[in-house]
This record gives sequence, C-alpha cells and structure tokens, in this order.
Amino acid sequence: MIFRYLLLTIFLCFCFESVAQADDFSYADIAERFGDTRLDAQSVKEAKMHGECLVGLKQLIFVKRAEFDPVAEWINYRTISLLEQFPPCNVLIMMEVAREELMEQGE
Repeated sequence: MIFRYLLLTIFLCFCFESVAQADDFSYADIAERFGDTRLDAQSVKEAKMHGECLVGLKQLIFVKRAEFDPVAEWINYRTISLLEQFPPCNVLIMMEVAREELMEQGE
C-alpha cells in the first residue's frame, strides 16, 4: 500500500514538474540550453521578419468581409503551396501583388 502511494506521489510530482517546464520551450529558453548551436543574431532577425510576414499573410487572407471574396479564397489556397517553396516574406510579397492585380481585373 505504501508503495502505491509512493508511486502515485512520484507520478504526480513528475506531472506537475512537466507542466511547470512547459514554458521552457520558447526560443530563448531553448537557445540557452543549446548555446553552441543557437542561431546567430542575423538568423534570429531574419526569423522574426518571416514571423511577421506570416502574420501579414494571415491578415491578407482572413480579413472580415461582408460577402464572399474569391480573391481571398484563391490566396488562401495558393499560399499553402507557395510556403512549401519560398520563405514567408517572399510569399507575402507575391500575394500582395497578386491580390492587387486580381482586384483591378475584377473592377
């Protein structure tokens, strides 16, 4: 019986410790643990730029509209395949240009 309580206590401690460590997966925390292999400052700066470009793509695609927007639907479909081939900022530029052109043709 005491063995069961001991096992349960160890298990619960492990569970709570795992939850407490869940915040340890930010890039800063990971880079601190793996200092020799962390990205250099320029790579981090580029990654942050690409992260902002992903936000730009999301905003381009998911703008609330009163009616169905076929251009946004097309951009959503194309973006996924383009992100497999190009960095996010390149895709954002392509989609911004494509949206402008398609909107002009639709007028």
